[in-house]
Amino acid sequence: MSHYLYIPEQISKSIYEISSPIFLTSELFCYELDLSQTTHLHIDQRLEHPLKIAQARVERKNEYLCGRVLAQAVLNHHFGLDQPITSMYEPLPIWPSHVLGSISHSQNNLIVALSCNAIYLGIDIEHWVTSEFAQESAHLVLTPSEFDLWKGKAAEFFDFARYVSLIFSIKESLYKAVYPTAKQYIDFLEASLVDINFENQTLTLTFLPEIQQRYQLLEQYQGGWTVEQDHIMTWVFQARNFA
Repeated sequence: MSHYLYIPEQISKSIYEISSPIFLTSELFCYELDLSQTTHLHIDQRLEHPLKIAQARVERKNEYLCGRVLAQAVLNHHFGLDQPITSMYEPLPIWPSHVLGSISHSQNNLIVALSCNAIYLGIDIEHWVTSEFAQESAHLVLTPSEFDLWKGKAAEFFDFARYVSLIFSIKESLYKAVYPTAKQYIDFLEASLVDINFENQTLTLTFLPEIQQRYQLLEQYQGGWTVEQDHIMTWVFQARNFA
């Protein structure tokens, strides 16, 4: 068996054709896929199963494989690269040296984002949490300053459940963005918003100083979000500046 997942061109083409490009920010190629539109393709029966999903249920296999197929299709379409990114043994995608990518899904929504000009990149999609979940879980997600931000400013723009959804999602994006450097899970309360602009939907995040130092992280990370009817998409991304 090859070390990498082999994806026939026809499967790649089929997935790419039913995906939709979405604009999040410049220099980021982002595509969305409705997983309910992929079941007739029987992807999980047509591709080998990497170790990570060998024991998973059918729905999990489908979302995992569709994410990898779509990411590889975007890599091919926009960068002219057809090298495989899915190891049969390693859990994370193996991106080409000059490309960063990120994959996320929530229920039937799947998104992938790739850039060949990124200092860091992470994306996340989350369906809105319920009011009950927000009340019960807020202390695990929000730092004291983020609670203050909600009371002082954010309440004009979001109800509390949507605010918790935003913070939860942007921190997920942040952790994906720094994982290649940190290679560790970092707790939600070890990162915090330091600035937010509700008009242009951008924000800045930072980590606690000891976390910054331990993992050699940047002082600040830039992100943004876009709101859909039943979900939110967030990204943490900065393009390189070529002088």
